[in-house]
Amino acid sequence: MRLDELRKHLARANSEILIISPYLTPGTLSDVLSEIPEETEVTVICSWRDRDLHSGSSHLETYHLCQKRGWTLRVDHDGMPRTIHLKAYVVDGQDAMMGSANMTRRGMRSNIESMIPVTLSEHPSLSDAVQSSVEGSLEVDEAVCRRFKERVESFPPLETPKFPKFDPIHGETETQILELMPDMPTISQLIELQSIRDALDIRGIRFGRIRRLLREKPLLNRSRETINEKTANLMRKIIDADKRLDIQKRYGTDCLVWKVHKILNLEIRKHLLPYTGRPLRDIGLEEESWHRDTNGTTVRNFCLSKLPPEIRIAISNLSTSDKSIRLGANGKPLNPSQIGPRIVLTNENGEMLDRPVSQMLPEDSLRDSLWLPSFCIFEAPSGTKMGDAVILGFGLWESDVHFVADMDYDLNEDKIRLENLDSPFFDNPFRMESESRTLFTKIANAKGNAHLPLGHPDRKMSRYLTQKALASISDDILSHDH
Repeated sequence: MRLDELRKHLARANSEILIISPYLTPGTLSDVLSEIPEETEVTVICSWRDRDLHSGSSHLETYHLCQKRGWTLRVDHDGMPRTIHLKAYVVDGQDAMMGSANMTRRGMRSNIESMIPVTLSEHPSLSDAVQSSVEGSLEVDEAVCRRFKERVESFPPLETPKFPKFDPIHGETETQILELMPDMPTISQLIELQSIRDALDIRGIRFGRIRRLLREKPLLNRSRETINEKTANLMRKIIDADKRLDIQKRYGTDCLVWKVHKILNLEIRKHLLPYTGRPLRDIGLEEESWHRDTNGTTVRNFCLSKLPPEIRIAISNLSTSDKSIRLGANGKPLNPSQIGPRIVLTNENGEMLDRPVSQMLPEDSLRDSLWLPSFCIFEAPSGTKMGDAVILGFGLWESDVHFVADMDYDLNEDKIRLENLDSPFFDNPFRMESESRTLFTKIANAKGNAHLPLGHPDRKMSRYLTQKALASISDDILSHDH
């Protein structure tokens, strides 16, 4: 992973580090520099041009992070004659990683990027570009930051441009299937829904409707099994070509549907843009709460309070569970997240229940809660007080066909392991987080009941989303980074 490679590269510094990245997020910067020697002199150069600050590609909070860590921040701005577009990560004035990757969540993790090691003394033109970036940028202090803050506050509201979507190229049959689909839902249609369970009419079509279309085709083999297989293959082919679509089994059968979470998140993001990347103390949290321990529910409620009433109602109606993701300074989730109902495996006497495994490991409510959960995402390393917690974003997330397949694998592994047990147990038989794709099962807090077997009514077990799954969800919701 680029982030890990760059972190190791910068940790080799003996005396100084220079980072040049036009687009830069404070959390990623903090993560990449998390292993450098404490006495290292750090200079960061990024863009504070109007368009980048307005769109959220750049953040004034970068200055506060640099100030706190004793680093120097320099910025490229609209008063400069030339724009800095270089991405360079230089150690001790010589060894550099250079390429296309900005120091953002997507630049370091998911985008197609390239970074290569170079020695600047061997490439005079690159050395000149690095030096020009330093000379062509402005050092930021309190007065400079204040001027930019006043400028940002004078910006007009951000209007999201409406670009036509590129239509993937399909064959004749796939095109006919898509002609059966309703138009992609609008934000107005979604706001009017009472539940995601009522949304199929505006989202998509059932498996059976696609199968009826294929029955009308001149197929060589018209058996039910062949048509079912061809229907499933065509649905899969369509979603592989168009990431706006998904296959969901939440309406009684496999359905081809439009994903709706990005439509909702775009609207949510527009309203939260003035507050994202900023600590709660700076965006309206009452002072009496600044020094309290950070609480995910409190951050979530504060975040919701910044949204218009109709958006809050839509989130309440459509969301199938309410969650928060707390990220550390390295941009990674601090803890896994409990999901679904508690698991009970014994009676009050500690005897294994005489029930089928499918009843002892309930899945329906778990699947339902993971259909369209909403997440408040914030940065608050361990020990952070409420006033210093930083809102990164808020959004809904759909467990798509790929996530569901991984979840099914994990759930099936739990079933197999429980089926091989016929007596109460004190050691967790289920797989650990590191062995799971999306979900793992662990013991709830014993609360003085360590003498009871696992799964006892007073010592229930719980399923959790892995931190890896939470990181993927966080990246999806925050995918407006460059």
